[in-house]
Amino acid sequence: MNPLAKKIIVMLMTIFICVTHVFAEEEQELLSAGELLQNCEEGSAPGAPNQYCMRYVFGLVQMIMSLQQADQSAPIFCINPQVTRLEEATDNVIAYLRSQPDRSNEAAQELVAEALNKNYPCSTTGNQT
Repeated sequence: MNPLAKKIIVMLMTIFICVTHVFAEEEQELLSAGELLQNCEEGSAPGAPNQYCMRYVFGLVQMIMSLQQADQSAPIFCINPQVTRLEEATDNVIAYLRSQPDRSNEAAQELVAEALNKNYPCSTTGNQT
């Protein structure tokens, strides 16, 4: 086999592997609200949510706030970290998820964003009310 044919075969195999990897990632399902709630309830107590749940809420808050700053869009929620502890925000998210049992198959991030919006609405000045 000549060197050009070998290069073409290697390139085609590389493309095939990359395409297969992309399609495999697209088939992964989003975390459902029910799955998040189940994971959040393991080893949690009021005022002391587990680390998994707090990390999920913190990560989502940071992501949404970053996207809103980049897009210069109106905030979905206003959390003042000087006033609101992560444990409190996480407890409020857990309570909201529990109050929505009929929506347990929906995407977790949607319900978490709703919970934050409901519990930490923004005033007209953009600060937590």
